[in-house]
Amino acid sequence: MKFVYKDQAQRSLLVIFLLFFCLIAIKAHDLTVVKGQIKDSKEILFISAYHSDTRYTSENIAEFIDTYRNLGGNCSVVIENMNCMGLDEAQRWPRRMKRLLDKHPHVAMIVLLGGEAWNSFLKLNDPEYNKVPVMFAMASRNGFLIPNDSISLTDYEPQSVDMYEQMHSVNVKMAIASNHNVIKNIELIRTLYPKNNHLAILTDNTYYGLAHYAYVKKELKKVSGIHPIYIDGRKKSLDQAVEALHGVPHNSVLLLAMWKIDSLNISYVNNAATAFQFVQPHIPVFSLTGTGMGHWAIGGYMPHIEGIGRRLGFKAYEVLDKKELKAPEMITLRNEYRFDDQKIKEFNIKSSLLPENSILINHIPPFFVVYKKEIETLFLVFITLVLGLVTSLYYYFKMKALKNNMASLNEELRHDKAKLEKSEADLRHAKELAEEANLMKSAFVSNMSHEIRTPLNAIVGFTSLLVENDCATEEQKEYAKIIQTNSDLLLQLISDVLDISRLESGRLKFNYETRDLAATLSDMVVQTQRLSQEKQVAIATSFSDESLIIETDPLRLQQIVINLVNNALKFTPPGGKITIGFEKDIEDKCVLVSVTDTGRGIPAEKHQDVFKRFEKLDEFIQGTGLGLSICKLTINYMGGDIWIDRAYTDGARFVFSHPLTQADRKA
Repeated sequence: MKFVYKDQAQRSLLVIFLLFFCLIAIKAHDLTVVKGQIKDSKEILFISAYHSDTRYTSENIAEFIDTYRNLGGNCSVVIENMNCMGLDEAQRWPRRMKRLLDKHPHVAMIVLLGGEAWNSFLKLNDPEYNKVPVMFAMASRNGFLIPNDSISLTDYEPQSVDMYEQMHSVNVKMAIASNHNVIKNIELIRTLYPKNNHLAILTDNTYYGLAHYAYVKKELKKVSGIHPIYIDGRKKSLDQAVEALHGVPHNSVLLLAMWKIDSLNISYVNNAATAFQFVQPHIPVFSLTGTGMGHWAIGGYMPHIEGIGRRLGFKAYEVLDKKELKAPEMITLRNEYRFDDQKIKEFNIKSSLLPENSILINHIPPFFVVYKKEIETLFLVFITLVLGLVTSLYYYFKMKALKNNMASLNEELRHDKAKLEKSEADLRHAKELAEEANLMKSAFVSNMSHEIRTPLNAIVGFTSLLVENDCATEEQKEYAKIIQTNSDLLLQLISDVLDISRLESGRLKFNYETRDLAATLSDMVVQTQRLSQEKQVAIATSFSDESLIIETDPLRLQQIVINLVNNALKFTPPGGKITIGFEKDIEDKCVLVSVTDTGRGIPAEKHQDVFKRFEKLDEFIQGTGLGLSICKLTINYMGGDIWIDRAYTDGARFVFSHPLTQADRKA
């Protein structure tokens, strides 16, 4: 007796679902389900009686494609669905089959899935399509022939026929079908319930329901002592079928074929089983087809369905790609005894009465099997605890020996801690002194700048008077001019030192206003006009926009630009040109302002050094060496940056970025 554990079955089902969806995703390109394929390509046409997305159908199609592709098959696969439901539309199925076949007139092979598809194709009996290689699968050998339109299927009493015997007129290459054994199930019921001689047979309003009805009726003629009670879904709704089951004798057994659609053409899945299950829960239920297994039926003798898609894939490759001519393979799936272990226990059925090699599903294994890993884990924990105890005792005595040295170690630790605290206090005091010294330095620089600036202003003022005095000689005017020039340089140096001091200490205030950048830069050109004329250097503008509104400190912006222009004037020879320009950088939400000259340029290795304090490329050129350093500190505080354009080689081009608004300022 084989066991199929419940948890194992659930895990297996989950794995099947995951594999199915992965396979469908991987094979999406190969599956070419798109309607309107190229007509001259070789196609394998699948016609499914039901929708191809149903799990059983999809698994077989996916298995077929995987097998066929792995073997090297070259034909594409096309899938069509008949979407068969109740018997009321059965006489329209052949016409539906014809329409699907006509959509694909150049198929290399037809694969029919489901009894409705089999029956429709055989009834169609089209000479043209009868020549096409065809394979049949996913149906029962025990079927019936759909009558003409004039006969109502509600009261029709069909004759059960072997569908394999109806295939003599078609080019069948393979047929895989189940063969439900009613006699074996009757023998099983009599073994387990010898006193129950009433047999209720439940069939629904589908092709399979009527096929099983006809087959069971035919087979019951071979046995005696059985009183059949047919609950026919063609004539009963679910409520009426439940009422009929409620009225069967107590010594009855229910043989379940299937129940999916009732006489009202209402489709059911599992809720119908729930309705039947609680009508007479004491009545044992056996399954002829596998329907109801796992939640309702005790068990039965039923087909073992496995490997259908793989077999079809091998056969398609043999016929279409290897061109092998073999006799048709007519395969009948083997049957097996399958039982629900929970139902066996619920109905107190002795396991000794079950047939040999029976398969049990929903079997709950013994305690030590279920919790094998947990028991092993507990054992390992116990061993670990024992080892831990031994280890603890070892370290206990070792620690006891070490405690004698602990006192001296603690004393050393306290001494080291005291030294560390003292060092920390000394460092904190030194830090405070350094901060105080820095503040004093800034205050000293500020005060000294003010004190030096006052007499210098007087010197500059009186020197100007001497120059303007008509009585002064030319030599006196020249000396006065030298004094004035150097006094201006000293004033500029003091201003630069003071600006750097304020920038470093954070005491320099920025007053932001909304300004038109184009107009502001144009005004700066006017301010530098006199000096540029003296140097015989032209100053021009190049703006990407006629007007650009930004938020800036106009005084600091002017300081940056004027410093860059003055720097360019120092190194641009007469006849040269200086260009002030800007362009908007939308991505970084800033504007790029540039000052370009045609002077001697700056070596690439000096591009970073020029922004250092007191850094001068030419010691013979007048200047403090602080202008570019102030520019960099100022623009950094305003949220931008400054650099030298390496791509420009006809002089020097300084570029700095400025945020469009304070909200765009970089942190």
